[in-house]
Amino acid sequence: MANFMIRFFICNVFISGIIGILLIVKRIFKNSLSSRMQYNLWFLLLGLLAVPFIPFRFIGLPQIFSWLGSLRSSPSSGAGTNIAGTAEAVTTGNTNWMNDFTLSVNSDTPSIAGYILLGIWIVGILTMIILVIKSSLRLHTLEKSALPLQNQEVRRLYHRCLEEMGIHRDIPVYSTAFLKSPIIVGLLKPCIYLPIHLISDYDETDMRYMLLHELQHYKHHDAIANYLMNLAGVVYWFNPLVWYALKEMRNDREVACDTSVLKMLEEDAYEDYGNTLINFAEKVSLTPFPFAAGLGGNMKQMKRRIINIASYEKPTFMKRLKGMTAFMLTAVLLLGLAPILSTYAAEVSHYQWKTSSENISYVDFSSYFGEYEGSFVLYDLGNDSWSIHDMDHATLRVAPDSTYKIYDA
Repeated sequence: MANFMIRFFICNVFISGIIGILLIVKRIFKNSLSSRMQYNLWFLLLGLLAVPFIPFRFIGLPQIFSWLGSLRSSPSSGAGTNIAGTAEAVTTGNTNWMNDFTLSVNSDTPSIAGYILLGIWIVGILTMIILVIKSSLRLHTLEKSALPLQNQEVRRLYHRCLEEMGIHRDIPVYSTAFLKSPIIVGLLKPCIYLPIHLISDYDETDMRYMLLHELQHYKHHDAIANYLMNLAGVVYWFNPLVWYALKEMRNDREVACDTSVLKMLEEDAYEDYGNTLINFAEKVSLTPFPFAAGLGGNMKQMKRRIINIASYEKPTFMKRLKGMTAFMLTAVLLLGLAPILSTYAAEVSHYQWKTSSENISYVDFSSYFGEYEGSFVLYDLGNDSWSIHDMDHATLRVAPDSTYKIYDA
């Protein structure tokens, strides 16, 4: 576990770089990617955050290109074989130097340092779990104190919104005095909670927009995203860039829900929806519950959402095509980086060498080694052949010492 922590923290350097790449891509393709696509890009990051804990190696893009190249080339085509072999060699080389670097760091870092990092990480996780449990208990108190919605006007409007969105499930609606903004909570049994002050100051247009917004969270399964984001926040509590990415993901989620509501409205109603956010900007606030999705947010987030509403135009076919292309290219780029992260999380104690394509002869030098463990490797450049004693030790990954002994020099 001590060595794992060293690799895990090295992995976080690459994760931080990936977050930077994702932010740059979102800025470059800002006008091409729809708000929903920008939000969905963050799910790729959530997937990559799980890679360090998966105990097997991932196939990277170079391996895929090499495999495709080998399929296109005939067995008798030496050129095709060389291309595929070169691509594979480059891939193996890249993987090997990363593992060598990690092994060197592990060998130069005292094991006690790894255990100290492990202890700090676990303490941080336990602290985060306590905070999540505390927030969950507050949510449980809210659920206990809430009452089923009694206002018949709001109930009739709510059922019209369900029909408008094509949702056949009757999601319970409650009223409570302990909220400033509407929220939807629950994975298996979702419920919508409305603040009493919004019901008492009932305005049909405003209430309709708020209900449509909350139902968009349900329709797009944002409850699952909430659990995944909170899990990532607990595990990566020490990485500020991960926290920033999760905050941006929540912001993009609200913008995406706003855009989904706008798609349901006529163009002359966009301004009304924006006015709803402006009218309630001082009343709503960022929800303190980690597993809830709601209309609220801080003033900076509200400003961003209002700007998005003011500039919204229904996408044309070409814009959707450009957005889909940009999304796919970004997804391929990010997923192609997965092997870098898995390399540091998994135990890779041996070099990955495709021996079937090499001319190898195995020799027995046990009498020379005696009671010592070790290997002997000799490469004949003229005949392109290898002579190896003890393949297991020959491919064993070790940190370099200060000197090397050349056999029979």
